[in-house]
Amino acid sequence: MRRCAIAGLLIAGAVLYSSWVLAFFLNSGEGGFEGFASQLAATDQRYGILYRSGDLLTGIVLFVAAVLGLTLTPRRFLTTVGWGALGVFAVGTVADSRLPLRCSKPACEAAQAPLTHQWHALTSTVSVTAAVVSAVAFIIAIFVYRAPRAMWWSGLAVVVLFLVGTLWMLVGVDDPSGSHSWLGFAQRVELLSMSGWMVLVAATLLSDRAWRDVHGVTAASAPASP
Repeated sequence: MRRCAIAGLLIAGAVLYSSWVLAFFLNSGEGGFEGFASQLAATDQRYGILYRSGDLLTGIVLFVAAVLGLTLTPRRFLTTVGWGALGVFAVGTVADSRLPLRCSKPACEAAQAPLTHQWHALTSTVSVTAAVVSAVAFIIAIFVYRAPRAMWWSGLAVVVLFLVGTLWMLVGVDDPSGSHSWLGFAQRVELLSMSGWMVLVAATLLSDRAWRDVHGVTAASAPASP
């Protein structure tokens, strides 16, 4: 039951972290990929509180998952790094939701409180960096600890998605038109890969073989059958 509980929290976190998808239905006056996802949660946005709440709940749920993962699963170097970095990501995501952008449009960027904007940039950087560390640790664990081959391919897909999003953002930064549409699309590819990473870790908990291989559970340490 413990691994099912942690997996459920991870899947819930992946769903909550995908709140940006709601922009296709709620923010109908704008392109679904326009601008950065954090701009949807700006305080001047009509539905900003909804996206901020999504980030807040994501952070809370994933922090609980990280604590349970650290305390209830066997200690292995790669997975311990993964759970610890997940906890940092969760804290950074909560901080992101509490320090939102004040303005979502370039025309009013000058009116934003500089300190608030800087703190938001810092918390975003911390959370994304921690997410990358956690994802890399778990994906390497899947390969090193010989998880089922299907999970190898899933891990590779997550890595490819993230790299595509990152490279796309680098291209978007150099866009001579100054449009953020490329950057917005690229960031959402990254966000999709991060949600995929959470689901992949949940799968390693739900699969009996991966539970033994990735998390180092042996027959001796597993609970006895009634």
